[in-house]
Amino acid sequence: MKFSNVVLSALAVSACAGEMAEIYYTCKVPNTIAFTIDDGPTKNTPELLAALKAANITATFYVNAANVLKDPQGNPLPTVVPFIKDIYEAGHEIGSHTYNHACLTEQCVLNNPGMKVMNTKEAFSEQILNNEKVIFDAIGKYPASYRAPFGDGQNPGAVNDTLKEWLFDLGYPYAIHWDIETQDMEFSNQSVDIAFAKAQEHYTSDIANHQTLITLQHAIPVTIEKIIPWVKSTWMPAHPNMRFVTVSECLGLPSDAVYKTVQGKIEKAKPQKDSSISNFSMTRVYLTLLFTTLFTIFYLY
Repeated sequence: MKFSNVVLSALAVSACAGEMAEIYYTCKVPNTIAFTIDDGPTKNTPELLAALKAANITATFYVNAANVLKDPQGNPLPTVVPFIKDIYEAGHEIGSHTYNHACLTEQCVLNNPGMKVMNTKEAFSEQILNNEKVIFDAIGKYPASYRAPFGDGQNPGAVNDTLKEWLFDLGYPYAIHWDIETQDMEFSNQSVDIAFAKAQEHYTSDIANHQTLITLQHAIPVTIEKIIPWVKSTWMPAHPNMRFVTVSECLGLPSDAVYKTVQGKIEKAKPQKDSSISNFSMTRVYLTLLFTTLFTIFYLY
């Protein structure tokens, strides 16, 4: 086979690879901070919205329809849809965190007994579609951004090209992780004061290494009663150049890019250009060309 034919074949194989969701770990617009909240809605939603309003923070919520507020059969309680609607109407952004806060790996289930697992395309699709139907009932739109329950940490190797292709096929071109996990949930099991101190530590130390931030909190009392008021009274005055914005704004995306009016694939908007954004499709093309070239050289000589 001629070298040119080998290269063309390699390019054809790469071009056939499925499109993938982009994964973001930080904002792209300088001097922005996206305050994100996972695992809601909860019974504390009214108090949480009041605290955010008092602090003048527009947040991004990654919601589970049947996680905290569910009946014995695992269905969402009647308060879920109204709470999601309240979040949206208060000006906050909404993304999907799956229907049940399911794990991506069996190892995650071992670490979190009782959690469902979504390590097949069928199970993953069910979690995504069931969740977005409830969100649509609340706000008349489907989300187009996603956050993995438990993140990469408890699902090693699961946030891979296969998952990103599943996401894109389901109409989710954006997967959002974070710079700072405040560990509010983890340490609140010990005490509110310990959890608050840990969150302060993260906000204070991590900002020195970042021009932008995506922070992770949960809809729990320590966030409502301690973290948000402290961010307003102490952290904001100490960092006047930082703006609290939604995830779409911190990525430089149009506000409607993180929603869709129909289920399924949507055209992916381009975020503000940043060299740290990984273009996995192009990477695969380059690697395929490299290995093909090396193979051809050895084969011919």
